[in-house]
Amino acid sequence: MRFLTRLHVLFLMAIVFILYFNWVQPSLHIQARIQKAWKGSSHRIVVFGDDWSDTGVYRVSPPTNAALRDRDPDRGEVWTEALCRELICDQIDNFARSVQASGDKSSIGSLLSSDIHGNTTVGIVGAVTPLFDFYTQVQQFINFEKQKWLAPGVLTSEDRWTVFTVYFGVWDLLEYTALEEKEATHAVQRTIKELFRVLDILAESFMQPLYVVIPKAVDVTFLPRFQMRRNDSASAFAQEQHQSVYLWRYWNQALSQAAADWDHGDIFMLDTNSIVMNQVRAQQLYSKHINDASGYGKQKPLFEEVERPCLSTNTDSRRLQAAEVEKCIDPARYLFWDEIQLNGPLHQLIGREAGRLLRGNDTVNIVARERRQQEKATSKIETSNSGAGFDLKMPPGY
Repeated sequence: MRFLTRLHVLFLMAIVFILYFNWVQPSLHIQARIQKAWKGSSHRIVVFGDDWSDTGVYRVSPPTNAALRDRDPDRGEVWTEALCRELICDQIDNFARSVQASGDKSSIGSLLSSDIHGNTTVGIVGAVTPLFDFYTQVQQFINFEKQKWLAPGVLTSEDRWTVFTVYFGVWDLLEYTALEEKEATHAVQRTIKELFRVLDILAESFMQPLYVVIPKAVDVTFLPRFQMRRNDSASAFAQEQHQSVYLWRYWNQALSQAAADWDHGDIFMLDTNSIVMNQVRAQQLYSKHINDASGYGKQKPLFEEVERPCLSTNTDSRRLQAAEVEKCIDPARYLFWDEIQLNGPLHQLIGREAGRLLRGNDTVNIVARERRQQEKATSKIETSNSGAGFDLKMPPGY
C-alpha cells in the first residue's frame, strides 16, 4: 500500500512538473502576445520604400496582375516582415512599391522623389519617371487612415503602437551615378531634404508620437545590377564605380546629419551596408582560410555565393520575369536573390538589427528631441508668467 502511495506521489509530481515547466517557460512570442492582449494594445508597422521593403500586399492601389511580381517562397521574407516578427506586431500596412515585373531593363523602382529625379534627368535619353515615391506613399497612407473604418481587418483600437519604416536609396543612387558629380551631389542634397519634409507632413497628420526606422543606404556597386555594367567599358565602369561610392557616402552623411536634427519624432537608424558587407567579408576570408580580429573567417559563412544572384537571365534578355529566367538549385547559398534584391536570410539579419534598436530605444536624434521638449516647456512657462504679471489698470474715476 505504501509502495502504491509513493508511486502515485511520483506520478503526480511528474505531472505537476510538466505543467509548471510549460507554464513558466512559454515561448517569447506567446508570452508577448498574452501580455499585449492583456494590456489591450495593438502593434503594427507602416512600410514606405522600394523593392527592399515591399511585402507584396497592398492596402491601396494594388498593381495589375501583369505588373505584380511573383512572391517565390524560396526567397523568404523582406526585412520589414522580419522586423514585424521581432516586435510581435499584429499587421503590416505596406505602401512600398517594387519595380514592375513586366518592365524591361530600363524600368526602375520607387525613388524618394520622382520630381527631383525628373528635373535632374530631363533631356537624358531613356530617362523614365517612377511611380509611388515617398510623398505619394505618405499621401496614400494619410488618405487610408482617414477612411480606415471602411476597410475590413484594419486596427480600430486607439491604444495602438505604430512603427514607420522608410527605406529608399537603391534606385536613387543607381540613377544619380550617371550624372556629373556636381549635379549628382545637388540631387542627393535635395532628395534628403525632401525626405524630412515629407516626414514633417506625416508627423502633422499622425496624432501619436512618431517612431521611424530609416536604414542607411547600401553601396550599390556590390549589386549584380551595377556589376553588369562592367561588360560595357572598363574605364567607364571604374569611373561610375568611383562616383557611386562617393554618392553613397555623401547620401549617408547627409541622411545622418538631417536625422540628428529632426525633432518631430524618434528616429532609429541602422547601418545596413555593414550588415551586408560583413557577410561578404565572412565568405571571402573563409574561402582564403584566414580570419580577422572580429572573428570573421573562422566559421562557415552564411552565404557561399556573394556575387551572382540566385535568379539569372541571358545577357540578351529584356524581361526579368520572362521564361528564360533561371533559378539556382540551392537559394539559401546566395546572398542576392536577383540583380537588385537581397536574399531572405540577409533580410532577417537587417530586421533583427532594427528590432534591437527599437527595443533598446537607441535613437539618433535624442538631443534634438530633448531640445524641442525644453523649448516647449520654456514657452509654457513664459506664457504662464505673462498672464500672472498682467497689471489691470482702471479708468480715471474708479
